[in-house]
Order: sequence, then structure tokens, then C-alpha cells
Amino acid sequence: MIIVFGCVAVKFLQESIPAILIVILVTGLIGGFVFGLTLPVIVSSNSERVASYEEVAAQSAVQEATKLAVEMGVDSPEYGLAYETLPGAEKYDGPALARSMPIETKEAWLSWMRNNRNDSPVFLEERWQLAQAFVGSSELKRPEDVRAFLLTPREHFVRARNRGLEYADTWLPIGHGATITDPDVVAMMTTTLDINPGDKVLEIGTGSGYQSAILSYLTKEVYTIEIIKPLFVETDQLYRDWEKSYPSYGSINRKLGDGYYGWEKYAPFEKIIVTCSIDHIPPPLLRQLAPGGIMVLPLGPPGRQYIMEVKKDIAEDGAITLTRRDVYNGLRVSFIPFRDEIGTSYSTSPAEERVTVPPPPPPPSSKPENPLEEVNLEENNLNEEPSGTDQAEEGDPEV
Repeated sequence: MIIVFGCVAVKFLQESIPAILIVILVTGLIGGFVFGLTLPVIVSSNSERVASYEEVAAQSAVQEATKLAVEMGVDSPEYGLAYETLPGAEKYDGPALARSMPIETKEAWLSWMRNNRNDSPVFLEERWQLAQAFVGSSELKRPEDVRAFLLTPREHFVRARNRGLEYADTWLPIGHGATITDPDVVAMMTTTLDINPGDKVLEIGTGSGYQSAILSYLTKEVYTIEIIKPLFVETDQLYRDWEKSYPSYGSINRKLGDGYYGWEKYAPFEKIIVTCSIDHIPPPLLRQLAPGGIMVLPLGPPGRQYIMEVKKDIAEDGAITLTRRDVYNGLRVSFIPFRDEIGTSYSTSPAEERVTVPPPPPPPSSKPENPLEEVNLEENNLNEEPSGTDQAEEGDPEV
């Protein structure tokens, strides 16, 4: 039946269509059929190798966790993955936003926050009360520091395991053997840095990300280094998640690496803050501190650290003079140790490589006055000792 139908069709085509067109039509059909069968084979034989699941997962993790990842050579002092904001990129002006925020009264501040920010109203009252306490204890002094503290939601940086303790004046674990520092210590170290807009500030120990977030409202030039890779990736992703609502986080240059050697590429720094304990000043950090610069760090053996302000001056003959001050006047604190990439504490480094700072002088008899006249926060009943800096005893938790 099919053969008969085919013969009839051919006879019809011969009578209706010129023979040359029939040849072209049949040739085209045959060519298309053959091409359709061979194309997948041709494409497959010339395509790149299909990546494994592990390769795809690894690549996705890097892309999702970082803005920039550049593989460095093994002989480079920055060997490994370096993550940073591109130099020269337009950076959000966090200090300008801070200057626009009223802090004369709680009502004015709350009104501004509701109209200009996306912060959860649940935490605003707690943040205001904590700022009041720190102004009263002189742990926040300048209006600029108060504004930076009030603009930074600590609840973003306290990990899920400690929900409900966002504004407790204590250290909290964040995993990976690290902690988020007591908010009063963060306030005091920030105030001690005396940051001006345009200062280049280096933080050693990104940790939770809270300290650098505060710094981003004091200057656009914030650089931070974290040595614990999973903690770095976690905090870097946290910044990226919040960057749309809090664009100053996008101005924070962050790097995975050993903070002991600083960040030579962007030195010198007018201010350096170290958030892990060590018994000497790392020489590379001292070299990268600009003349007239300030470094704040917890100095001392385990369990007996003092938060020290170190000022660097260079004479005409090149002689370096270090002036130090114990910011808590003899009160001791405990921080997690400053470690290298294999976990060894730098406090065990050879003595000849250390720049030591002698013990602090006896504390003054009276508490310094609070010079913050511009900030009229509500009065507080506070103890004479700054909160959250009780003297550390042997066996106390590290913060």
C-alpha cells in the first residue's frame, strides 16, 4: 500500500514540479537527516570537559563568599586568596551619613532611624540605652563615635546561637574558636583610636565583623584581616548580605591572611586596631603605622592583658618614639590569642623580634571627666568601673 502511494506521489510530483526542484528537495531532506544525526557527536567531541560536582561546588562557594579572589604566588607575602575592595572604586560615605543623624535626644534619634534605616525597632531602645551607659563611663566620648555606635546593629553580628543576648554587655562565642568582643570594650577601643574622616584604618582580626562595621561610619578607608578561613568566609558573606541596606559595609576592604604581617600594599595606616592578645607589638604593624599614628591592642601574657594605646612618633634623625597609655587604668581584660596560620600563639615568638611595652603606671586617683558636651543623652547611674572590664582571674573565659 505504501509502495503504491509512493509511486502515485512521485508521478504526481513529476507532472506538477520540474525535475530539478525534486532533486533539490530530496537532497535537502537527506542532508538534514544526516546533519541532525552527526551534530551532537561533533559538539560533544569538541566541547570542554564537564566539571565535577566538587569543582562546581568549590567554585560556587568562592563566588558566593567573596567579591574578588586572586590567587597569589607561593613566594608572595600575601600567599593564598586575597579578598579586597578594588582600589580606587567609589566608596559609600558612611561618615557623611553619620553626621546627618541627630543624637541630642532619644526621640529625635528614633525618628531619624525610622525614616532612614531598616533596623529592627525591637533593638533600637537597647542600643540607645547601651550608648548612654558608655557615654557615662567615658567609653564613648566624641559625638562621631557615639553616632557610629548607634548606627551599627550589633544584632547583625551576634550569631544565631546567642539570640536574645544581642546587647548584653559581655563577650559571646561566634564559633571557630572566636568571640564577638564586649560592646563596652569595642566602644573604648574605637574611642581611643580617635579616627578622623579620611584616616586609613587597619583592623587585625575581623571576627564577627562588628568592629569594622562601626569603623565604616568613621572613615571610608577601613581594612581588615582575618586568619580563620571559615570565619572569614562567613563574615564576608554577612557583609554582602547586608550591603544593600547598609552600603558602608561595601567600603570595608577585607582579606584572608596572617594579620601579624599587616597589609603592606595599603600602608601606611593612620590607625591600627588589634583584636587579639599578644605580649609584644608586631614589628610589621609598627612599620606600617604612620608617623603620628595610633595603635590600640591588648598587650600582655595570657589572662593578663591591658588595652594599650601606642602612639608612634619619628624624629628628624629617624629615631622612633613610642608613647603608651593603658586606657582602662590598670583593669585587665582577656582576649583570644594572636595566632599564626598553624595556630601557634605569637606570644611565644623570639624575644629579639619583639617591641615590648612596659607595665602601665599606677591608675590615677580620680576618674577622668566626660568631655562629650555635645551629646545630651539621658543621665545614668553607673559604677565607677567601666562595665564589662572586670579584672581577669586565672581561668576566666577569653574574649
